[in-house]
Amino acid sequence: MLPRYLTKSRFQLAMQCKTKLFYQGKPEYANKSMDDPFLLSLAEGGFQVGTLAKCYFPGGHEVEAKDPVEALRLTSELMRQDNVVIYEAAFLHGNLFVRTDILVKRGKLLELIEVKAKSFDSEKDSFLDRKGMVSRGWSDYLHDVAFQKHVLNLALPSYEIRAYLMLADKNARCPADGLNQMFRIKKDEWGRKRVNVSDSLKPEHLDPPILIRVTADECCDHIFQTGMDYCGEDVSFAEVVKRIARCYEKDEKINTPPSSICKGCEFQATEVELKLGLKSGLHECWKERLDWLDEDFNEQTVLDIWDFKQKDTLIQNGLIKLKEVTQQDISPKEDKKPGLS
Repeated sequence: MLPRYLTKSRFQLAMQCKTKLFYQGKPEYANKSMDDPFLLSLAEGGFQVGTLAKCYFPGGHEVEAKDPVEALRLTSELMRQDNVVIYEAAFLHGNLFVRTDILVKRGKLLELIEVKAKSFDSEKDSFLDRKGMVSRGWSDYLHDVAFQKHVLNLALPSYEIRAYLMLADKNARCPADGLNQMFRIKKDEWGRKRVNVSDSLKPEHLDPPILIRVTADECCDHIFQTGMDYCGEDVSFAEVVKRIARCYEKDEKINTPPSSICKGCEFQATEVELKLGLKSGLHECWKERLDWLDEDFNEQTVLDIWDFKQKDTLIQNGLIKLKEVTQQDISPKEDKKPGLS
């Protein structure tokens, strides 16, 4: 059997909903994210930005190996150099496995750079909100880089590790027309998508840079030091990672209660997919947690209430089906706008 590594993408999925990790990668479960055109287009944009970011760190070595063992071996060889830039460096601790977008090694100092296709205004934006907490809009990105830094701290305890997010600079002006056309997405002979950089790309096309590197160490420290919810229990970030990794390694389902997040669950099979024999992760969850039968899914639920932010409160109070909800439960407000009665 292949090792069950908890990677940064799988950790991100678990941060959305820990139960999803059990369904991920299993062909018997329907998975909308596999063919969602919007998600695929976002991924392609991420590929292009990732390749552009590498251009700002020239002379680096790409660890192209897809096999984890080979990727770890190649990374280990490159890490013997005192000063080196590595793209897609691989690190392992236990069953925690990460591939870093860009890693800059200067002696015993490592700069971990996670590239994201998201914009940032250095004059106005902040990763923290007014209360000094990690901003909800940046939470997913910061937990991603925090996970990587956590793994590197465990795998390389003798190194000082600094973490950064590399983002599109809102204040920068593109130095060349059609710069995006110089990064074309194509498929290789195995059908995998790659970004081909045009031979016409010159240093002046990259100056001034349109990507900005923003330190994430303060936010990582905040995440490491602040308790997190794990199935109703307040535990540290390190403990959350440890528990998720252990369950994933053993292929054990982490049962989380139904919530408003279920509305967008990608592991939700349609009637056609069910008839074709595919399993529905959402159906399994709700059957296990709510003792529902197949016919219960034919009824509308509180998840169908439009623009209502208290869905989780209703669910926690046992009000799941729409027919169980009264007008007092949702307290609708009249907007005095004309409409159908």
